[in-house]
Amino acid sequence: MDGDGRLFEGLKAGDTDALEALIGLWRPRAEGYARKILREPTAAEDAVQEAFSRIWAARAGLDPGRPFENYLFTVVKRVCVDEMRRAGRFPALPGDLPEIPVDSAEAEFIARSEALEKIHRLAALDEKDKRLLLASALEGRSAKELAEETGMTAVQVRVRLHRIRRRLGKGMKSDA
Repeated sequence: MDGDGRLFEGLKAGDTDALEALIGLWRPRAEGYARKILREPTAAEDAVQEAFSRIWAARAGLDPGRPFENYLFTVVKRVCVDEMRRAGRFPALPGDLPEIPVDSAEAEFIARSEALEKIHRLAALDEKDKRLLLASALEGRSAKELAEETGMTAVQVRVRLHRIRRRLGKGMKSDA
């Protein structure tokens, strides 16, 4: 088992020394990644601090078979997106966010697999859901405009879009 693997096992077991070692090892790259997203050094430092806190809180559920860096960069990205949403400056499209740094072939494979999975989930949507999502996300059309076209109310359109996005994020589980 490599050094990161041993540290990850220690983290999972609740070893604060392992956490400190992982922070020392990964913080600079994580902060660089967060700065690319947030464009503000102080906010990036805060985001990385929050990411390590979340990983520590969720340590019991982590899979030591996956590289620590995958967890770290995924959590950093989520924290940054949350911060951007709170500040009201969320990018128009997910593609506006920088890609997670990839060093290994394994990490590249995982990233590509996750992207393919998202594409398949999107393709599995029914036509009405696809049209709503694309009109909202890509064309920037309002819920009111979509409601007029579909015969739904604006509230129904917003609820349906929320449910579509939730299904996409959870692997197409039904809302029922």
